[in-house]
Amino acid sequence: MGLAERLSKLEPSAPGLPCGISKILSGLDEKDRAALDVIMSTPSKPSGISNRAIHEILLTEGYDIAFASVRLHRSKQCRCFIGKNSERRKAIQKTKMAG
Repeated sequence: MGLAERLSKLEPSAPGLPCGISKILSGLDEKDRAALDVIMSTPSKPSGISNRAIHEILLTEGYDIAFASVRLHRSKQCRCFIGKNSERRKAIQKTKMAG
């Protein structure tokens, strides 16, 4: 079996628990949730707030979160955005079926 064939047979993994950032967001009060959501919705760029800075603040506030969770959620590459039941995956599947 060639690489292309093997890759074409891969099934998306089912989403498990929410990502670390989503877990934190769900447990915050309204003010803190809004503040973190704004920062996480702003793309990382050289002249902006870094993922590392967000990670450090969350650690300082007592949240046990991996740096990768911050990076993946902020870049919309975590389970919230690309899991099996995510809106993004549904849109991709819909496009494949139409074409």
